[in-house]
Amino acid sequence: MSGLIERLEYHISKNRLETLVDGIFTIAMTILVLGITPPKPDISQAHAVLTGQIIDLLPEVFLFIVSFLILAGFWLSHHRQFHFVRVIDSRLLWINIFLLISLVFIPFSTDVAGDYPDILVAVLLFHLNIIIIGLIFSYHAHYIFRSKNLCDPNIDRKLLQTQLYQSVLITVVASIAVIVSLVNPEVSLLVYLAIPIAGYFLQQPAPE
Repeated sequence: MSGLIERLEYHISKNRLETLVDGIFTIAMTILVLGITPPKPDISQAHAVLTGQIIDLLPEVFLFIVSFLILAGFWLSHHRQFHFVRVIDSRLLWINIFLLISLVFIPFSTDVAGDYPDILVAVLLFHLNIIIIGLIFSYHAHYIFRSKNLCDPNIDRKLLQTQLYQSVLITVVASIAVIVSLVNPEVSLLVYLAIPIAGYFLQQPAPE
């Protein structure tokens, strides 16, 4: 009887879950830009002050780009991991729900850190948000990797393992950023520039 309840409660198609995930990613990536408040000086003063006000927005713009690229990377990783999935069970469903909760928080933590890039608590909020997403993503990849009943039996296990390593990479980089932020909050935001470089080397085939 419990098996029947399990099937009735959690029988959800892969496509429906992917649609929800794609929609949340789209919304989160779109509203990121709303955290940047455009300058609106008085017309009579615009010529003199507008350039300086735009320059003052550069930390927010930089963090917007970083957050957008991180979300894009997570979306791509999710797509690649789900490529191997054929069946959705209750645990995978709830992993994705908690993942989405942490994702929709990104615009808020980005906005706070962008407004106060030199304040430790503001920057830590952003770093911790990324760490939580990275941890959930790592577990997501690990669960798919070890759950053969959910996946195509002919999948390339090495490729899926690479996805696991890339998920762990985000957590490692964000953890390093936390350490750097204790010394210099603003500089800690630059640590994320290491992600595409490290990700490139992770994608390279190991020497025979």
